[in-house]
Formats: sequence, C-alpha cells, structure tokens
Amino acid sequence: MKVVWMAALMLAACVQTGQAGTEWVLASVDGTAVAYTATLSLADPGRVTGQAPCNRYFAEVTREGERFQMGLIGATRMACLQMQGEAAYFQALQGIETATETATVLVLSGAGHEMIFTPAAK
Repeated sequence: MKVVWMAALMLAACVQTGQAGTEWVLASVDGTAVAYTATLSLADPGRVTGQAPCNRYFAEVTREGERFQMGLIGATRMACLQMQGEAAYFQALQGIETATETATVLVLSGAGHEMIFTPAAK
C-alpha cells in the first residue's frame, strides 16, 4: 500500500512541475479566437513572461490558489502592425483576478474578460 501512495505522490509532483514550466499560447479572448500569436509562461515563481503580438513582456505575479494578480507589465518597445491587438492583450492581462490551470488549458479571468491558453507545441 505504501508503494501505491508513493507512486501516486510522485506522479502528482511530475504533473505539477510540468505545468509550472509550460509555455502557454493564447487561443481565445471572451470566446473569440485571436488573430495573432501571444504566449505566457509562469516558469519562474512570482513572475510571468511571454511574447505579446509584437513585443516580449514580463511582470511580477501573485498567485494564491486560483487568485491571480499581475503587477505592471514591462515590455520591449518595437512597433508593428499588431499594436492594437497588443494593447488589448495587455489590458485584458492587467484585469485578471483568477487562474485555473490543468495540463491542457490555462484559463485567466477577471474584469469581464476570459482568456483561454493552450500549451505551446514542443
């Protein structure tokens, strides 16, 4: 019986570690598929990084259970055709209040927005 419990605990630890290092790709915002590529990674505790439609970005993040609060977003300053999409992406991220994460989906929601992310292909 101890072997079964130990195996279950080890398997759970592997799943949690894999999610923490996952790079997520934005699939939809408020139920609508996005026409640009944006990523988000929670690999470092207390920090979020990613690629917005134009620029790389980073921010401090506080997570307590499903509670999720992002600090001010810092980003590189390149201009491109997707600046409007990038502004909307950053605005939605700043309003996020909760995060629900499984092995196949990351759902960020708050301030009237729901952002659905799926794991990036490796």
